[in-house]
Amino acid sequence: MLANGEWAPYQSAKLPHQGFASHVVSEAFRLAGIQVIYRFYPWARAEAMVRGGGVAGSLVWSETPQRRAFAWFSDPVIVDDEVVFHLATRKMKAERIEDFYGLTMATFNGSRLGAWQEAIDAGRIRSYVVKDIEAGMRQLLIGRLDFIPLIRSVGFSVLRQHFTPREQAAIVAEPHVFVRAEYGVMFSRKQPGGEALLRRFNAGLAKLKASAEYRQMARDFAAGKYDPQPY
Repeated sequence: MLANGEWAPYQSAKLPHQGFASHVVSEAFRLAGIQVIYRFYPWARAEAMVRGGGVAGSLVWSETPQRRAFAWFSDPVIVDDEVVFHLATRKMKAERIEDFYGLTMATFNGSRLGAWQEAIDAGRIRSYVVKDIEAGMRQLLIGRLDFIPLIRSVGFSVLRQHFTPREQAAIVAEPHVFVRAEYGVMFSRKQPGGEALLRRFNAGLAKLKASAEYRQMARDFAAGKYDPQPY
């Protein structure tokens, strides 16, 4: 059993195939001869369960020195880019964090902001706390904040789900990539057989990514087919 979480369009109990990342992980395990079962938890609890050995592992996570102390990390399941979203009518230089000094950005409870946080702590960038990405996009539209750093696919998924075509056209993503982020499955070091499970998963993942099935999955993801579907 793996702990899963809510991060559309990559993961959610409400998405087709439980999200793109969940689908990739399920198919990689299937090719390794393993059927995976997901249980969905808040992110902090999922991480604690991996640390304590309460689950075999969890998806999907970025690798950090702190997490390597209690988990093995798989090869990347997904790779995506952090970019800046802002109003299309606002032309801005967006190639260095210093370009945003004096502006206001959306921040989300519990998120890790990296170098952005350093600029906020130094008083160089103002923080506007919002409950989620949809709320941040709405505050962007009415001019209460200037920009939002987001994983590109996640930002566009939220726009497709919750905003009209006119509103979507009013928000753009800068092409400059601030962080290329890799996310994988982390396997608990406290679970017996965890390292062997990691090796089997990586083998299945490599086989999947070389297949026509994966290429179709990637096309479906780009077309928004892993977004919540109308009923």
